Amino acid sequence: MASKARIQRERERADQTASHPDTAAKSEESVENGSRPKKRATRATSNVFAMFSQQQIQEFKEAFTMMDQNRDGFIDVEDLKDMYASLGREPSVKDLEAMLKEAPGQLNFTAFLTIFGEKLHGTDPENTILSAFQMFDAENKGFLEEEYIKDLLTNMGDNFTNDEIRQTWKEAPFSGGKLDYKKFCKILKGSDTDDLAA
Repeated sequence: MASKARIQRERERADQTASHPDTAAKSEESVENGSRPKKRATRATSNVFAMFSQQQIQEFKEAFTMMDQNRDGFIDVEDLKDMYASLGREPSVKDLEAMLKEAPGQLNFTAFLTIFGEKLHGTDPENTILSAFQMFDAENKGFLEEEYIKDLLTNMGDNFTNDEIRQTWKEAPFSGGKLDYKKFCKILKGSDTDDLAA
């Protein structure tokens, strides 16, 4: 129990350091000096901190700090440009902006960690999954034949077992032997499927 509380405090401190580095440093100094910092209302931490060990979070923090060239707590186009220049590369501003568009807003440490959490632990973004299905839908009908999907899943890439096929079929929106892959993408990502019902 005590270790869970300690881990939670460390995650909160990491979150606090990411968003308010000065406050976190003062808080750590108080603890080191033996005095307890004043109790503040604690913010709910993002679930992303639960995805990684404390060591991994520290490594991500170091990587973030290396990329945050101007040390303002956010990674922007200029930071990326400077980082790539230090590696002898010069990507276009368009490419750098495309990289930053993966973040839902400004790219602070929490957003940075969230992106890695999604990439390492989650599924691909909905539009990536949809694009993958569309590659197999040459006529762009929005449906794929059940037997065709089954053949792809059992014979290409990481082959599905019959049990995995059965599990997938339980959730997949089949109608008349066809998979509505747009609806299936929404199911996979937990999105609202009401707008597709017609």
